[in-house]
Amino acid sequence: MAINTVSNNRIKNRNFGKNLPERTESKNLSVASMENALSGIYVIQDGKYCYLNSVAASYTGYSRRELIGKKADSIIHPEDLEETKRNAKAMLSGQRSTPYEYRIINKRNEICWLIGTVTPILYEGKKAILSNAMDITERKIVEKRLKEAENFYRTIFETTGTATIIIEEDMTISLINSEFEKLTGYAKGEWEGKKQWTEYVVHEHIPMIREYHTLRRIDPNAAPRNYEHDMIDSRGRIRNILVTCSMIPGTKKSVASLTDITALKEAEKSLKIKSTNLEELNAALRVLLKQRENDREELEQKILSNVKELVLPYIETIKNSRIDERTKAYLSILESNLKDIISPFSEKLSSKYMRLTTKEIMIANLIKEGKTSKEIASVLNISKGAVDIHRYRLRNKLGLTRKKANLKAHLSNLA
Repeated sequence: MAINTVSNNRIKNRNFGKNLPERTESKNLSVASMENALSGIYVIQDGKYCYLNSVAASYTGYSRRELIGKKADSIIHPEDLEETKRNAKAMLSGQRSTPYEYRIINKRNEICWLIGTVTPILYEGKKAILSNAMDITERKIVEKRLKEAENFYRTIFETTGTATIIIEEDMTISLINSEFEKLTGYAKGEWEGKKQWTEYVVHEHIPMIREYHTLRRIDPNAAPRNYEHDMIDSRGRIRNILVTCSMIPGTKKSVASLTDITALKEAEKSLKIKSTNLEELNAALRVLLKQRENDREELEQKILSNVKELVLPYIETIKNSRIDERTKAYLSILESNLKDIISPFSEKLSSKYMRLTTKEIMIANLIKEGKTSKEIASVLNISKGAVDIHRYRLRNKLGLTRKKANLKAHLSNLA
């Protein structure tokens, strides 16, 4: 209807007859409507532009005067030319009803995207095509950027090396990557948009997962970002999982990365068992070392005691008897070597023996064996009074002065 009115513009006023005022008013209204339309409107006849409104001309960068008479397909992008012709023919024949997209190359040699429709009309009594088009270049640029961004993040999501999933507000898993498939043994088609992520979590951990899921959507900081839970894979095996979960800004979705720490947990458990066994072994070793130390000290005490009490006193006695000088020399060497041997023992055990003299040790040993003072005097070839003096010194060094303790019994306890 509008284009028929446009064609009437080119018909002289005499053709309108008596209805001229009415037709002129209708013509002016139609022209004004097309000129002020928000979309580009143009008419093609015999493959050439014969009418364009200002919006349609602005898409091309050419003036309307430059475009009138110009072949309409001359500005269509060469790669889109055949497809555009097919879409236009389909719409003109009624086989297509939806708008189609195509590219043009404007006067500045820039590519612009248009979306349009075509319909057959009569223009100045001849067949023509009316087209309505809109510039969608900005939308296409945004779509391209979004697509690039989507591909970028999808690539990261897919190749991150960690099992990763996108979780919807209702806990449905909407997206998983190949690492999740490897971790769980489940295919994408089994999970995406079909199952909630609690379905692979062991039963006892589900309440914790649900609580964190709810809290995170109330306040992203209300739930821990990292936590552990156990999952069941497709083969029924229990796996220990470390989860890192965060909200996707501006949405009710969350993204979770899952790391299998089963081997680590088993290693920790094994290490703990080994550590416990090592502690027990160390404790047993300390007991053995303590016992060995006690045994060594006991042996040293016995050696020192035996040498000082049972050997050296008699060497001294033999030296004082009537023997030749050579024998005395041998005895002196023997005595010196014995003292060198027991000297380390003597230093360690001197406190026990109260630095007793050789004579006192001899007398103490004989008292321990039950000898009387008279018998001791006879054995050592000294007077009984001398023995009594040594007995007094022994009691003093052993802390028995002014005590009724029996010296023989005390010495036996020391032994």
